[in-house]
Amino acid sequence: MIYIVWLRSKITAPRTTLEAVGRPRLVDSLQYNELRKLTIVRAPAGYGKTTLLSQLISQLEEPVAWLSIDANDNDPIRFWTYVIRSVSNIVTKDEDSKVITQFNVQSPLEWLIDSFLNEIALVQERIVIVMDDYHLIESPIIHTMMARFIDYLPGNIRLLIASRTDLPLPFAEWRVQESLTEIGVDQLRFTYEEAELFYKKRRLDYEDTESLKRLMQMTEGWAAGIQLAVLSGGISAEVHSVSTQLNSKYPFITEFLLQEIFAPLSSSEQDFLVRTSILKQLEPAICDAITNRTDSHNMLLEFEKKGLFIFRLHSDEPVFRYHHLFEDALKIELHHRYSQKAVASFYEEVTMILFERGDIVSAIELLLRGQLWAEADKWISVYLIEVFELGQVSAFIRWVQVLRNHHYLVNIETLVMYMIALSNIYEIEKARRLIDELELRNEVDQWMETEEYEGIASIFVTAKAFVIFAGGGAIELAKALITTQLKVGRVSSKWDHIPMQYNQLEARTLRTSIGGRGKLWPKEVVMPFLDLFRQTEFKEQNMTGFGYGVQAETLYEHDDIDEALIELETALQYGHRFQDPGLYIPMYILKSRIYAMRKMFVDAYSILDYAMSTIKEQHWIDLLRVMKAYCYLLEGNVSQAEWELSKSTGLDYLQAESENEFWLLVHVRLLLAKGQAGEALKTTIRIKEKALQERQVSTIIEAGVLEAVCQMRLSNEDAALVALHGALKYGEIYNYKRTFLDEVSIEPLMRKYLKVHQKGIHDHWDFIPLVYIEQVIVSNQHNQVMDTLRPREREILRLLADGASNREIASKLTLTEGTVRIYLSEIYSKLGVNSRTKAILAAREE
Repeated sequence: MIYIVWLRSKITAPRTTLEAVGRPRLVDSLQYNELRKLTIVRAPAGYGKTTLLSQLISQLEEPVAWLSIDANDNDPIRFWTYVIRSVSNIVTKDEDSKVITQFNVQSPLEWLIDSFLNEIALVQERIVIVMDDYHLIESPIIHTMMARFIDYLPGNIRLLIASRTDLPLPFAEWRVQESLTEIGVDQLRFTYEEAELFYKKRRLDYEDTESLKRLMQMTEGWAAGIQLAVLSGGISAEVHSVSTQLNSKYPFITEFLLQEIFAPLSSSEQDFLVRTSILKQLEPAICDAITNRTDSHNMLLEFEKKGLFIFRLHSDEPVFRYHHLFEDALKIELHHRYSQKAVASFYEEVTMILFERGDIVSAIELLLRGQLWAEADKWISVYLIEVFELGQVSAFIRWVQVLRNHHYLVNIETLVMYMIALSNIYEIEKARRLIDELELRNEVDQWMETEEYEGIASIFVTAKAFVIFAGGGAIELAKALITTQLKVGRVSSKWDHIPMQYNQLEARTLRTSIGGRGKLWPKEVVMPFLDLFRQTEFKEQNMTGFGYGVQAETLYEHDDIDEALIELETALQYGHRFQDPGLYIPMYILKSRIYAMRKMFVDAYSILDYAMSTIKEQHWIDLLRVMKAYCYLLEGNVSQAEWELSKSTGLDYLQAESENEFWLLVHVRLLLAKGQAGEALKTTIRIKEKALQERQVSTIIEAGVLEAVCQMRLSNEDAALVALHGALKYGEIYNYKRTFLDEVSIEPLMRKYLKVHQKGIHDHWDFIPLVYIEQVIVSNQHNQVMDTLRPREREILRLLADGASNREIASKLTLTEGTVRIYLSEIYSKLGVNSRTKAILAAREE
């Protein structure tokens, strides 16, 4: 007979406190999978495993047997006694379970498990068994018994296990049987909303949304980390770099990680962790080099099994990273154990390893992580061209910002390229301040006059003119700078061959810096400036190609379609010559738009299909699919449009909402086509608010027009007029027309707006000239007439406008002169004219 003194608290489920954050998304998931016999909740310490299971069982109607495991439970008899006692406690008042009274130390283990299974199978009700902290079990015997127990669990039993580590149980087999539910770190991480609720439940304040976002980024949603940050004094608005301030700002986090996670490890394991803490990615080969070991692969796998704060980056490769906070705690320990010189040597050693592997970007990143500013600045300067060729412009911008934030005096060449990179992402104000800084430095040391910097000085002048132009500044000043530079003569240098990315993701070049974010220049103002590039040595540069592209989109907006097509074709040539999809994809999109607006849908689809065949990058293919969906909507094919939009796999709704307005604007039109004006309105307002923040003029106008359409569909005429007024306010400044004309359903509201404007009902609307509104309406009427022409009729009318005779038209289109005369009669009728001359005038107005 076995007698044991057992603690009731070990088989009592912990209560959920009022301050605990509810996890309904996880609880619902667990309840949904209640028919699966086994659930594993696995994550490192502090991710809320116990709290989640407590919340789950508080909502269950079934009786729950709870067991909190400790290290003493590695004795099989003790362990299974507790398991059986916890179950007996909820299903019978008899304190002595039949199984317990019949087994002893000599009892066969299979007999014990089988007897227990038989007993609980006789229970009439459904039972839930919870085993918390199972990672403390190291006994192979218990694991063997547990595997048999799970294999033969009766249908009325559900088992939930919480563990920090991987367990030596046959999970693969249970996955195949679909009898296993798994909850891991990714699911247990707090969402932003859950972190916000955490603060509210404790009646704690945080400075702003950005402060909480920084905390979420720092903790990676680690629940204990968020709680320990609160105990350390709340969210610090000053924390931008965790590694430099973790110990001082959040001492409780450091203390927890070092004492609870790090200290119990062997000295060999500890040394491995602190030495490798400098790495962003833990690759076995590099870990071997820095630790002078040969078993890093096995060491990393063992850490993963132990449930340390280490995450696998690739499912098929042993490449890992540490949790941000764990990494920073390890770095603190690194500096405690080694001298500053020794730590610097670690960074330099790994930097050379990365460089020899051809990974220049990671090498520079590592130098910055080690705060080796001089070395980092030198490497950036030496390998700057390679960095740009790799397309790592965003990384370059971040590097320079880090150096400047630490008051390091960055070299001239790097600063000039930094200014250019900032202007390309439309950080115009920052670029202007940098220009002032560079000119001030020139006053001090005359760097622009030295032979060393003559190449970058020449580029600086060009870049300054670009910043003035892109920022909507004095174009005459920009023109004067380029003119002077051409007279003096540009200096050739290594910097001339750096591939600049003027457009990395936009469907319209107008939304880029070189497009002024939609601030359109009048043709008579901008062309003298553009000609300086088109007719000089600048004509061989990609920037000139973008000038053609931006002008094509500008002319389209001004409703000068024929001129737009000419500029467009030249831009396409540049785009393909420089192999720059950031130029030629927006041009194909514009070309297909023109064809679609002319109802030449077959041609529009052919253009988009051809463009897709020229590109491999998924992002650009997705944008072309979005345009194809837009064309289907124009054609009235809603189901095909929805299917095409769903195929743009790289631009899901969340990504589009944060990054790509083009997807969202087409999505709004899809919602309108499906009669979901309310949802369309919500999305449109979000688009417009974001565009206003970013000062994206073209999107402000387009979103305003769509907002007006949504309000019309919802019978909110006054709100629709207000929204239309907002769009016209921006449209008039830059002479936008096509954005209004392309949205055909807006015309009745435009006429209503004109009447209201003429009556002077709203005094503050007077600043929008009536002539502009009338021009848009007249252009719309003209376009509607032209839209009635079939493709063949359009071709004939275009040749007629070019001065071709009937015979020439017939020869060009392989028709008879009689057929041409029939076509012309039909064209005259549709245009409402009675002579060849009037038809030519109408054609030329198009």
